[in-house]
Amino acid sequence: MKYLLLAACIFLLACGDSDDDQGEVIVHFNHTVAGADLKHEEILYTNAAGNQYGVTRLEYIVSDIALETAGGKRVELAEFHYRNAFVNATRSVSAKVPGGQYMVLHFTFGIDGAKNETGALPSVDHFNNMAWPAPMGGGYHYMRMEGLFHTDDGAGAFLTHTGPAGGEDFSFAVSLPLFLTVSGDEWAIAVIMDLNKWYDAPSLYDFNDRGGIMGNADAQLTLQGNGATVFSQVHIGNPDHEEEDSRG
Repeated sequence: MKYLLLAACIFLLACGDSDDDQGEVIVHFNHTVAGADLKHEEILYTNAAGNQYGVTRLEYIVSDIALETAGGKRVELAEFHYRNAFVNATRSVSAKVPGGQYMVLHFTFGIDGAKNETGALPSVDHFNNMAWPAPMGGGYHYMRMEGLFHTDDGAGAFLTHTGPAGGEDFSFAVSLPLFLTVSGDEWAIAVIMDLNKWYDAPSLYDFNDRGGIMGNADAQLTLQGNGATVFSQVHIGNPDHEEEDSRG
């Protein structure tokens, strides 16, 4: 009898170690402006404050990217990810995950205060270039969005730089519901950032008279609050690695 029990235990352990149903999940971070494609530099867009603007730079960090199972367990995809909207090589993050049903995609926009310290990220150019100035507390920007907008005098520049102003944490958590069953296959999840929503609701954000915002906790708080509506999950499908998304 003990040999039968031993054999049964070995069989169960072997089944538990099987990764036959393991699959790959790829998350694409894409960008639109009120549903329109994001174009580099062109002044094509109008926000809720009436600012007509174009984007010359958009780069940001998301962290703690994870899927949540139907049973409430989180499976990490990546600890940190840098995205430059105009460099397609930074578009996606991928990871192998156990088979099963997944109900939520989670990530943090920026880096939460406990982790956002200078030197916490790998020392590579794209992370180093996101450094938050040491005299302002150090750590890293969450986002650097820059561009031009029409003014009464012609054109002005806007800087939407978000980060830990005054040592306070203005990162925020994003949770996007989904229904995904992984069973030894590959899936791609498309996440959209709508740039206009940074400036829309619940608080109107006008480029005029904003100037520098990195040390402005009020501006950072406004953008943090508006950020709750910026991201949406629009598509889940089988990935096609040869096809590039036109939305930036």
